[in-house]
Amino acid sequence: MFAATETAGLEEIDGKSDEKPIHLDDTMWEMFELFLEHTFGRLCAGQYSIEELSNFLHFCNMYQCSHTWKFVISCIHSTHFHFHPTQLINLAIQYNTGAIFPFTFKQLVDTPITQLTAQHWELIGNNIFTTLVYVQAALEEHRHIVAAEEPKILMHTSDCQDPVACNEDWHTIWWNGMARFLLDRRNPQPYREAIKHFKDLQFGHVSGGCKELMLKIIEHGAAFSHTNQFVDEACTHLAEKLIFNTSL
Repeated sequence: MFAATETAGLEEIDGKSDEKPIHLDDTMWEMFELFLEHTFGRLCAGQYSIEELSNFLHFCNMYQCSHTWKFVISCIHSTHFHFHPTQLINLAIQYNTGAIFPFTFKQLVDTPITQLTAQHWELIGNNIFTTLVYVQAALEEHRHIVAAEEPKILMHTSDCQDPVACNEDWHTIWWNGMARFLLDRRNPQPYREAIKHFKDLQFGHVSGGCKELMLKIIEHGAAFSHTNQFVDEACTHLAEKLIFNTSL
């Protein structure tokens, strides 16, 4: 093809030499280098930076490189704890990537609002920031309710010799144990960790049978799974609103 062009006396076309490269509009040299590294097996020595991941996604989005797109998403999944969740949420929205939004939003929910700067706010936008504030406030209120209102022992087991003392000690242990684990301002425990520590406490006059029954109720009760469901619903609502294709 190049020889025919020369013979016909036509103008030299792009791609024949370094002096006449093929121009890819809106594609930086760094983007194409990342694509070549992955395509021809020259893997990155370390982890990709947030800028490189953004370049990767931009290139894949522009040229519909589905295989490379999946590779980039897998890199984000395996290294997401190295980045601030607001950075990855920004990528998810910017490049219409529902695959990284859910776990990143949940990571953001666990980040104290006081640790978010104006730059973080700018990265995620008003919709997500406002939702985050409401979600964290609702979760905090639910945590206080769970801490203050222990599940009642409605029916004592056959080995319970003193139901009145059993009820009183159960209430005391809950307030001094579970409530303290959940509401500790210096180190509040997630629900699962709080339950684990709660099991190791001394239960006083609470009978072995009543203790076992109530621990089963706690582990399988709706009160402790409500937070995950609430966050999932908020995440789904945001993804449907902000990301065109949540399957990517």
